[in-house]
This record gives sequence, structure tokens and C-alpha cells, in this order.
Amino acid sequence: MANRSSNSQQVRRTGGINPTVVGAVFLGICILIAGLNIGGGLRKLNKTITDTEFASTSTVNTPSEMTVNQKKYLTEKEAGEYLNLSTDKILELISKGEIAEYVKTETGYSISVTILDAWFDNEAYQMKIKNNSIPEPEDDE
Repeated sequence: MANRSSNSQQVRRTGGINPTVVGAVFLGICILIAGLNIGGGLRKLNKTITDTEFASTSTVNTPSEMTVNQKKYLTEKEAGEYLNLSTDKILELISKGEIAEYVKTETGYSISVTILDAWFDNEAYQMKIKNNSIPEPEDDE
């Protein structure tokens, strides 16, 4: 048999999994779990901060909360100014039934801004149809 140096030792492998690979996989799984926990915590923190800041201290009005002059109902004079019409025209629209929803008060009418907006949108739509309509061809006989 050959003489071997006393400093060298023979490494014996008997099979199985390399411990370095097992350690690396275990470390990778731990890092992944920690990252997911940190990400979830940040999302919860961000949601809490957003809900707290904007729910309690927000003074910004969303479009559904906005009103004209901080009123939801206007007198016929204010309605005329809002729609750029005369007060007489507003009274005429009420008497014709074109503005059908209002409240008669001791001093005049109270009309919802929502109703005025709906009337205006309808008038704008009717004007658009009228302006975009194609005239019927005339019969030349």
C-alpha cells in the first residue's frame, strides 16, 4: 500500500444531501418569509395612515359633496344666476312644468341644484341633437 502523508485526511461521503445546499435553501426560505412579513406590515401601515389622515382631517370636497354657495337648494333668482337665465325664465320653466321638482315657500321657490343640473343637461342634449341632425332630403318632383 502506498504511504500517505499524515496531514491529509480522506473525506468520506456516504451519500445524502450536501449540508451547504440545505443551509442555503433554509436561509432562502427564511429571507422570503421575512420579506413577505415586512411587505404585509408596510401595506397595513400605509392603509392605516391613509385612512386616519384623510378620514379625520380631510377638508377636500368630493364632487358628490360640492354644492353651489354651500347650498343644495336655490331660490328662483339664484337658480337663474346659476343657469345664466333670468328669474322670469326660471318662473316660466316652473309654470310650464319643465322644472317639475321644487318647493313652494312663503317667499318663492326652492329648487334643487341637482334638478337644475338635470334640466340643463337635458337642454344641452336636445341642442346637440338639433344641431347634429341631418335634414331630410327634399323631393324634387
